[in-house]
Amino acid sequence: MVKRRARKPARRRASERGATLFVVVLAITLLTGIGLFTVHSSSLLARAAGNQREAAQTGYLAELGTLATLSVVGAAPQAYMNLADTKKEDCRVTQGINAALYGVQKCVQLPSSRITPQTGATLWANDSFGPAKDPTTGLYALGGAFDSETSDIEDTGERVPGMVGTRDGVPGHFTFKQAKITTTATLQPAVVGATCVENVMQVAGQHQTRAHVRIGPVWVPDQ
Repeated sequence: MVKRRARKPARRRASERGATLFVVVLAITLLTGIGLFTVHSSSLLARAAGNQREAAQTGYLAELGTLATLSVVGAAPQAYMNLADTKKEDCRVTQGINAALYGVQKCVQLPSSRITPQTGATLWANDSFGPAKDPTTGLYALGGAFDSETSDIEDTGERVPGMVGTRDGVPGHFTFKQAKITTTATLQPAVVGATCVENVMQVAGQHQTRAHVRIGPVWVPDQ
């Protein structure tokens, strides 16, 4: 009698082995899911941090482009306005404007490749946008550029006191011009199709700023 009663718990435990296996598999599945979610969340955080850094860099680059353009304009405002009167480049900010209705729009393009500081140095160093290099080319993986466009150039109508004169026998006076400087900055991989570099973006980003400025004094003929 005693021996028969002792065998019953063993048979009960044997019947529960399938349930134990199910619980173990379920636990492993849940842990695997949690691990995959953690890895995915870390990837998204790293990507968001990279996008934020890219946005900050392009923003600073656009501000640099605007300040560099203002430096060029401030050094020779008359020559810059004469260039706007004669060149009238086809800028992106003036595309789509009806020239027959509003006239030919004055605009001057000034890309970063045409700006040289008075010191003779470059606007930025090769490693300004990140220290990582492409292992296949040895070049820095990121590069930047900007393009400034001075448009919406109009006379303010004011005269600078005491600044009058003639040029080529034409009487005139000095005044100020008002204009808008639109700078588009681009941060992009230095080499298209380059080998993927860890923690370095492989897509281009853009940022645009617009500044309302006064240019002058500029000589204009009397009407």
